[in-house]
Amino acid sequence: MPTANPSPLSNPQIRSTIRRQRASLPHHEQQYRSRRAAGHIGSQALFRNARHIALYLPVKGEADPTFLRKLAHPRQQLYLPVLSPFGDNRLWFVRWDKHTHLRLNRFRIPEPYPHWRHSRPARWLDLVITPLVAFDGHGSRMGMGGGFYDRTFAFKRGQSHWQRPSLCGFAYAFQQTVHLIRQPWDVPLDAVVTDNGFFQFNTRLY
Repeated sequence: MPTANPSPLSNPQIRSTIRRQRASLPHHEQQYRSRRAAGHIGSQALFRNARHIALYLPVKGEADPTFLRKLAHPRQQLYLPVLSPFGDNRLWFVRWDKHTHLRLNRFRIPEPYPHWRHSRPARWLDLVITPLVAFDGHGSRMGMGGGFYDRTFAFKRGQSHWQRPSLCGFAYAFQQTVHLIRQPWDVPLDAVVTDNGFFQFNTRLY
C-alpha cells in the first residue's frame, strides 16, 4: 500500500479535514474515482466468491460503491444497511433489488424499509463494503462517529482466525492517513479499495 503523507492531526481533525476534502470533490470526479475503485475490487476473488454482499448508498461526497451492481453476478444477492428499529444503534442488512422501496432514516440517508423477512444477519453476510472517513495502512477505520458498524460487527473483534463477513472499506485514495488511534471498540478492516487499487490487511481473507 502506498505510504500516506504524515499528519500531526488528531482523529477529530482528520475527520473534519477529510470530510471537507471529500465533499468538495466535483461530482464527475467522485463518479470517476468510484468507478475505478469498483473495477479494482470487482476483479478480486473476495468479491467474485461472495454470495451475500452488503453495499451502502453514498451521501455527502462518499465514494459510491453502487457501481458494483453492474459487476455482480445474478447469483449474488446485494443488501443495504438499515438502522435497527429497536434503537440499539446497530445495523440490519436488507435485500436490495429492483423491487426494494427506500425511505429516509433519521439521518436523512436512504434505506430500505426494515422488513425482517428480507433481512440477513450480519454474521451471515460474506462481504460488507463499508463507508469510511479515513483509514490507515493497518486496517484502522474512521467512520462518521456513530459507531454503528463497530457495534454491528463487534463479534469480529479479537478473533484469532478469519471469519465472515470480510469488511472492505470503499474510499478515495486521499482518505488514507498514516496512523489512526484505534479504540478498544473499533473493528478493523480486512481490506480496503480505492481508486488507486485493492489492498488487504488480513492474509487469510480467502
